[in-house]
Amino acid sequence: MLSKLFLAAAIGLAAVNAQSTGFQFQDTYPEGYVVPTPKAEWLELISNATITNAPIIKTNAAGELLQPTDVTGDPNCVWTFTQCFGPDDLHTCPPRQWTISFDDGPSEYTPKLLDYLKSINKKVTFFVVGTQVVQFPETLKRAYDEGHEIAMHSWSHSFMTTLTNEQLVGELKWTEQAIKEVIGVSPKYFRPPFGNIDNRVRDICKALGFTPVIWSVDTNDWYLNEHADTFSIDYIMGNATEWASTATTQGGNSLSHDLYNVTVDAALEYIPILNKAFELKTVGECNNQLSYKEGAGNGNVTTPSASASSSGADASSTVSAQDADKDESSATRILASGFIGFALAGAAAFLTA
Repeated sequence: MLSKLFLAAAIGLAAVNAQSTGFQFQDTYPEGYVVPTPKAEWLELISNATITNAPIIKTNAAGELLQPTDVTGDPNCVWTFTQCFGPDDLHTCPPRQWTISFDDGPSEYTPKLLDYLKSINKKVTFFVVGTQVVQFPETLKRAYDEGHEIAMHSWSHSFMTTLTNEQLVGELKWTEQAIKEVIGVSPKYFRPPFGNIDNRVRDICKALGFTPVIWSVDTNDWYLNEHADTFSIDYIMGNATEWASTATTQGGNSLSHDLYNVTVDAALEYIPILNKAFELKTVGECNNQLSYKEGAGNGNVTTPSASASSSGADASSTVSAQDADKDESSATRILASGFIGFALAGAAAFLTA
């Protein structure tokens, strides 16, 4: 457990590192990394939707999801518990194709990744957090302008199945609005933090026009930041080599992060392995779908056709978010960034709590 002093310092440091930008947002956005209240008009979008009556999942004192004990099996298809996919969920690519996806940005380290990707002329998918978008709008705009696919990763980075329907609308719509203010189009894809999604969350996503995206393999790159004494990049390199060896029979979608310097540095090491074995594509490209609600946006996909969907691949290739993606529940990750306006005040308040 991190000390209060360390956490307060992390909040203050995040404020200092926020991007100095001339970009002016037209709306006033909610507090960062806090579940936001939706606008009233957004709730109308789900008023006539058919939404699964799944229970709101609880957490324990440590913030971990509690699997319901009063049901048999997984009637609500909770990916976090059983790696169950809904009929519209995307998570991989066809053989010989691969999506390298990055969560939790944009951050101060994303430009280094963009520089490298530009040098090899390859595109990736960024699942961005709304709070980070408001901090680093120019970095997001650059990623979009250079042809990368922009998708959503919520506003507060919470477990989605622990939120009410109204809170879910706030998470999705505030993030969508911030992204659209910056790049001019609305993302279609949404990756739930920790892969935490059930049929209720899926139904709300569908009503709002979003498609869920999970992943097929996890780089576990977050260990490089939080377990540097025991985890080596050799583990990631070995896995990337193994994934590359299967290119003729399967594709994939790997989960990575651009929030930390060390994870971006790692990406520059393993991307060449995947690039050599696979044709690197965005989520939309490898699923032959448009990336944005308005159409192709900056992408290369313009005319989707009926092709084999990657949503039905073998779930055994996935990694449990509860076990393998715990980085996204750590205090370091949650407090990695915050708005300048509230971060310093939050640090002072935290020290007196």
